[in-house]
Amino acid sequence: MAVKVWKKPFTQGIIKQLRASGYTVVKYPHGSYEIMDEDKIWMLDGRTLFRATPHRNRYLVSYHDDLLTAA
Repeated sequence: MAVKVWKKPFTQGIIKQLRASGYTVVKYPHGSYEIMDEDKIWMLDGRTLFRATPHRNRYLVSYHDDLLTAA
């Protein structure tokens, strides 16, 4: 599991790439993003596969290492 702080445009670009790859990325009213599998949060090894939480003009992003190998 990796945790990083990314700028907003970079995070939004990653979310667009995830959606283009077939993942269902949902945005919550408070601005967070997660990958969903049907109607539940997609988990791998007991942790969320991807989560981006906003903070000012940046996002605190946690993701499984196998999901984004080049990030």
